[in-house]
Amino acid sequence: MTKQMADRREVTDTEYYVLAALARGSRYGYAIRVEVERMTGGEKRLSLATLYDALHRLFQSGLIERGDDEQVGGRIRRTYRVAGAGEEALQRKYATAELIRGIHQLRTDGKAV
Repeated sequence: MTKQMADRREVTDTEYYVLAALARGSRYGYAIRVEVERMTGGEKRLSLATLYDALHRLFQSGLIERGDDEQVGGRIRRTYRVAGAGEEALQRKYATAELIRGIHQLRTDGKAV
């Protein structure tokens, strides 16, 4: 996959939640997981395997980048942050979700939100 193609690919719902959590600031894996759960009111809970798979795909696609590693209690926490292409992908996914929400609203009560 070329860099240009990666920048324009659609992100999955899980990747969207990870990007949204990182849009609030650099985080390490477990902190991303906690932020996603907080943002969704507990409705979206990522297993560690799902989270790290999404991080790997986002990193390989150039949508996120490594931040500064932190050392805590003798362990290194690898942090991530949203890259420019990730911000664009996040905005596209949000716009698509808003469009779908509007269409659904029109179908259910005839009024746009």
